[in-house]
Amino acid sequence: MIAVSFAQGLEQIIYEIARVLLYPVLIGALACLVWVLVELGRLAYEMYLRKRYRNLERLESRALWAKRAFANNRPNEAYSYLAQNRYSLVVINFLFELIHNYQTAQIPEKPLKLLEEYEFRTQQRLEKTRILVRVGPMLGLMGTLIPLSPALTALAEGNTQLLASNLRVAFSVTVLGLLIGGLAYLISALRERMYSQDISDLEYMLELLEGSVAPVPHVPMRTLDQVHKTGTSEGGDLPPASNEDTL
Repeated sequence: MIAVSFAQGLEQIIYEIARVLLYPVLIGALACLVWVLVELGRLAYEMYLRKRYRNLERLESRALWAKRAFANNRPNEAYSYLAQNRYSLVVINFLFELIHNYQTAQIPEKPLKLLEEYEFRTQQRLEKTRILVRVGPMLGLMGTLIPLSPALTALAEGNTQLLASNLRVAFSVTVLGLLIGGLAYLISALRERMYSQDISDLEYMLELLEGSVAPVPHVPMRTLDQVHKTGTSEGGDLPPASNEDTL
C-alpha cells in the first residue's frame, strides 16, 4: 500500500508540473513564431540586396581598380571602389572593418584574420535559426502532450466541452511547432548557401587586392562620391550603409 501511495503521489506531482508548463510552452511557441517571422523578413531583405546588386564582374572590377588606386597612392579612391560592394550585410561589414584596418593599423595579416572572424560570425548567425529548427517542433510536441492528459480525464468523465477545448489547444500547438521548424529550416538552408557565397567572394576580393597589379577590365566604375551625388550605382539604387547592421 505504501508503494502504491508513493507511486500515485509521484504521478500527481508529475501531472501538476506538466500542467504548470503548459502556459510557458504556449508563450514560448508564440515567441518562437515571432522570432522566425522576423528572421524571414531579414532573409527577404538579404535576398533582395543580393538579387539587385550582386555582380561578380563588378566585384572583380572594383577590386582591381582599388588595387591600382592603392598602387598609385590614392587610398581614398580605393576605399570608394571597395565600399560600392554593398550587396550583402556580411560584405558591407567586412569591408567596413577592412577599410578601417587600411586607414589605421595597416596590419598585413589583419585581412585574413577578419575573413576568418566573419566565417565564425556567419556560423553564429546560422545557429540562431538552426536552434529554432529543433526548438519549434519540441515546443509543439510538448504543447500537444500536456493538454492530452486533462482531455482524457474529461473523456472519462463525459465532459465533451473540456475534451474539445484541450484537443483544440493540442492540435493548434502541433501545427504551430511544425510551422516554426519548417520556416527555420528554410531560412537556415538559404542563408548557409548565401553566406558561403559571400565568404567565397571576399576571399576572391582579398586575393585580387593582395596580388600583383593586374590590368583592369573596361567596366565603367564610379567613385563613392559620384554615387552619393546621384544616389545610384550600375545596378540601381544602393542600399543605405549602416554600421548597426551587424551579424
